[in-house]
Amino acid sequence: MATKLGLINNALILIGDMPLDSLSGNSRAHKVALNLYDNIVQNELTKYRWGFARKKDELVEASSAPEGTQYKYQYVLPNDFLVLVTTNPKVDYLLYRSTSTGSGGSFTGQHLLTNHTGELFCDYIANITEADFPVYFSKMLEYRLAMDFAPSIRDSAASMQLMAEQYQNASRMARYTDSQQHPITPIQDRPFIDVRY
Repeated sequence: MATKLGLINNALILIGDMPLDSLSGNSRAHKVALNLYDNIVQNELTKYRWGFARKKDELVEASSAPEGTQYKYQYVLPNDFLVLVTTNPKVDYLLYRSTSTGSGGSFTGQHLLTNHTGELFCDYIANITEADFPVYFSKMLEYRLAMDFAPSIRDSAASMQLMAEQYQNASRMARYTDSQQHPITPIQDRPFIDVRY
């Protein structure tokens, strides 16, 4: 099971630096790791439709859409929302950041504007915790962290280049492994055979 400190320490070891005892401190490694970590993780989660980070949730209808838009209704997106994959039912929409009020109170954050009213579900990539990262994603993330830490901590372009190559390989393998977690449905369309009958 991955932890924030564990991922940071593995990345530091990969570039030849000493691991941290805790996440609090004033060393160069502490400052670099804590400033870069969250953005790197969220960036990696949004690059691909990772199956382990995918969630489905019913959206809460908020107040009407803001004036000046072509949409009538506004739905609040979940707090852990990063990237929208699809809606169910499929609707025309626009993602929008605003403050609105609805039956559940006041909402500040990402909203989905649409002309659809009623039940609306969204399939999205969530900002999940490190404990939910599978091993293949954690390994890829260690190389990505090491790649970004290397120039700031070690002042080493060679180390950064080596970590970039390792990251590319780990990224390909992680995407392949993640894609194997979902069944592939073959296409059943046979127009050249069906035309004979």
